[in-house]
Amino acid sequence: MTTKNPQVIVTGASSGIGRATAIALAQAGYDVHLIGRNATRLAKVQQATTFAGVTSHRYQLELTDKAAVKTTFDQIVADFGPIAGLVNSAGIFLTTDVTDYNDPSWAQIMAVNFNGTLYPTLALLPHLYAQGKGSIVNVTSVDAFDGILDYDAYAASKGAVTSLTKTLAIEGAAHNVRLNAVVPGVTDTEMTHERIQANLAKYQAKVPLGRAAQAQEIAQPIVFLISEAASYITGQSLHVNGGWRLA
Repeated sequence: MTTKNPQVIVTGASSGIGRATAIALAQAGYDVHLIGRNATRLAKVQQATTFAGVTSHRYQLELTDKAAVKTTFDQIVADFGPIAGLVNSAGIFLTTDVTDYNDPSWAQIMAVNFNGTLYPTLALLPHLYAQGKGSIVNVTSVDAFDGILDYDAYAASKGAVTSLTKTLAIEGAAHNVRLNAVVPGVTDTEMTHERIQANLAKYQAKVPLGRAAQAQEIAQPIVFLISEAASYITGQSLHVNGGWRLA
């Protein structure tokens, strides 16, 4: 299929930062391939990202299934040609007990947050290398840098993604493929809204800008890093968190 618009794949596209990023990419003129588990939500995001010559496509996919991810990504490339970029936004946020080695949440969080970033990246990189161009943006967290009580596995998973981003950026540079991370802090999404409201005063004191981010405020820097405007930026972790680490 011949397409005139650049193509970008977004994981975790059914809600939160992923949804906001898909919409922002569509508004910037990209055709967007939406990856997620919730078919109903994906259909709504597809409607929001199809307009005025821009189209989107949805794929219900479990990102922890390495073979299924590769099959899906290979098919996207076969059907639509060169891919401009990938945004790895899928993730879960669960409490964990660092002293309990058998806590099942550890395995679940690492599977979704780390493998759910690794498998799409591995599936797409050979195609980006072959075309000699491309950009991957991973969504991490301030918790990867500062740690967080009761969310040990979450912080560890995002730390692993941060290291993966840097390592693959070194390798990808030889193929003109860029890898960067965006580092949100407190962001008001469906996944975090209740927790933010319960701790609002604490977060307002912690963030120099005095408020939580909205998902679209994280999405716009992601669009920048995907774009050719960021053609000389790779291996970076861009902190988009209201100055969290300054406090």
